[in-house]
Amino acid sequence: MTDGFILSDVGILLPERLLYEGSLVVEAGIIRWIGEGEIPQEWAGGARIGDLPVVECGGVWISPPIIELHIHGAFGYGFETAIDGAALRDLAAKLETKGVGRFLPTILWDEAAVKNLLTAIDDSGLYGSVIPGIYLEGPFINSKRRGGIGLEQICQVEVSLLEKVLETCAGKLRIMTLAPELPNIESLYPLLKKAGVMIALGHSDAKASAKLPPEPFSITHLFNAMSGFDHKEGGLANIALDGGAGWVELNADGVHVSPQAMRSALRCIDPASLILTSDAVAPAGLGYGDYSYFGKAVRSDTSGVRYAQEGTLIGSSLLGIDIVRSFAAATGCGLPQAFSCMSANPEALLDCAGGAGGSRLESGEKADFFIWNRDFSACRRIDGRIPRDLSLGGAASLLERL
Repeated sequence: MTDGFILSDVGILLPERLLYEGSLVVEAGIIRWIGEGEIPQEWAGGARIGDLPVVECGGVWISPPIIELHIHGAFGYGFETAIDGAALRDLAAKLETKGVGRFLPTILWDEAAVKNLLTAIDDSGLYGSVIPGIYLEGPFINSKRRGGIGLEQICQVEVSLLEKVLETCAGKLRIMTLAPELPNIESLYPLLKKAGVMIALGHSDAKASAKLPPEPFSITHLFNAMSGFDHKEGGLANIALDGGAGWVELNADGVHVSPQAMRSALRCIDPASLILTSDAVAPAGLGYGDYSYFGKAVRSDTSGVRYAQEGTLIGSSLLGIDIVRSFAAATGCGLPQAFSCMSANPEALLDCAGGAGGSRLESGEKADFFIWNRDFSACRRIDGRIPRDLSLGGAASLLERL
């Protein structure tokens, strides 16, 4: 029997549309054909259709892997703590239950914590395929717009400090958030570009007239911890909504940004530029309750994760598919577009920032996708080979056990 399989009668979430009665053919770990209608009987140098086992999926769904581009932790793990390789592997497995196939650990600048995280990534064996690198939020940000970032984690702009940061990150830094209005910030741009780091503007009180970094750059969590939309001087939100950035993050958990603001972002921002994020912290994915973050008491509930004493919002309690569904419900955009904003779009940014290695639902791409039940409440990752329990029992029986 040839190394491959055919999934038939399956809904497929392509970036531009839904295939309601689609088929997907995999051979030797590669997607050979995806579409509706009659499947070609053979491909040049490949197997014949009759040589591949067919799994009737009964109308369940297939999606690309979700990418958590901006995530500080989840399921009790925080990247700022003494996390190790085994913990990262466990976290990756738990994130898969939310449809997440890749994630970019996000951390504030603390030399010891960053070094520990990088060691854990190396030890995990996930670098490149699952973890493309790290996202550093700060330390060159505006204290007036620091949000949940402590004053001790904010630094004055110094080339020597950035050089130390880049040396510490050893080529694994993919994105860095900074405020473009800070004195001498422009001196950092050439170093970041040379290192292949995507500059993200955020935690900023900038006016729309601020001198911007060379393109492409991105925007960190639109509307949160930044100067808002203004009809005269303009703020950082104006730059994002006016198409000035290559990519714009939006936290779509329904707490950080209102449904109305989500709809405005969808109407104003190029569909290929909008990236959904969770900005999740360690309590995300766990039950509501009291936890600790950077040694401070925090509470997770329906209003997100907040410092218990001040009530400052520091992150989301939702992850992956929950963010996708929240955005689709708030905007009415439909699941294909919502998924693209948390799969294809962040993948494009990572490609530009040297974090290539992901997969797409396209012919010729690596077979790495998720199969979902009908209401997107449970999923299973299919990575190259068909699981034995799926081939023997069919998709319906597999998903009944999820």
